[in-house]
Amino acid sequence: MKTRQSWVASASMLETPAAVRPFVVVNPLARRASSAVAEVVGQCYRMGIDAPRSLATTREETGSQQARQAVEAGADVVLVIGGDGTVRQVARELAGTGIRLGIVALGSGNVLAYNLGLTSLDLRTKVAIALSGPSTELDLGWARLQTVDGRQFDEPFLTMAGIGRDAETVARTHLSAKVRIGAAAYALQGVRQATRPALPMHVKVDDQPERTIVTWSVLAGLIRDAPGGLVVYPQAQSDDGLMEVLEVPIKHWLQWLPVAAKGILSPDMDVSALRYRRAERLRVRPVDPAPVQLDGDVVTHVTSLQAWIQPRCLRVHLPAREPGAS
Repeated sequence: MKTRQSWVASASMLETPAAVRPFVVVNPLARRASSAVAEVVGQCYRMGIDAPRSLATTREETGSQQARQAVEAGADVVLVIGGDGTVRQVARELAGTGIRLGIVALGSGNVLAYNLGLTSLDLRTKVAIALSGPSTELDLGWARLQTVDGRQFDEPFLTMAGIGRDAETVARTHLSAKVRIGAAAYALQGVRQATRPALPMHVKVDDQPERTIVTWSVLAGLIRDAPGGLVVYPQAQSDDGLMEVLEVPIKHWLQWLPVAAKGILSPDMDVSALRYRRAERLRVRPVDPAPVQLDGDVVTHVTSLQAWIQPRCLRVHLPAREPGAS
């Protein structure tokens, strides 16, 4: 079975120049956020570079504006202290710039960092990697959403985009539960949502004809694992310009049992309630407006989702690869 480290093995590791002008984008609600900022300042001092400017997110400005300021100010590395939502917004601005992204995973959701092998480290090591670890180039997903009020807009994603009951599960997971028990909060809410009926949707993958299906969700994944070791997208790669499209045509709650067995015990097992395709483009039109989740951020009342990949546009710091890893 592949490890999380081999999830990025196809990407070439790039030599990382010493940081000269790092910036920090910090979610002040993240656990130990102030300690992480202090650790960054201390390590910069020991490296002989100026203390980085720290830009805090707010409810209204969740990371994109702060990252744009860093880019305009000439940053060579932008460190994100927070979770997937903050990383997603910073990635929006760094994509295609060559400016490196360092992740100090302290949020309530750290799915990308988990797949990159960054979550089980102590704070000092997380900061050291975020500042000067080896780097690789990852794909970035984009979703074009249309909503019932006529709006159309593009949003990035680094782990997955999902429409339907999956997004409802994320929307119904309370922040307090995420802070208290982390990823398990999503699993508990997922159990509650599992008995809800599947939804009719029109789905088009690449140039194939559009199909009308009944599915619990349609998801586009760029990562392999969920925290806790659950394998969600067994064939997902980080840098091949493709997304793994997953349809979940659940008709009865008992069908979740082999789904769970596949995710936990045997990723290569065939399960009729999971249909995978690898694709460059995806379009989903729910018969009734449905929510969409992008790396855990939810957009409601969506009438159309189009997804595609911007290949190898984001340079991200990783832990050093273990000797002999493939």
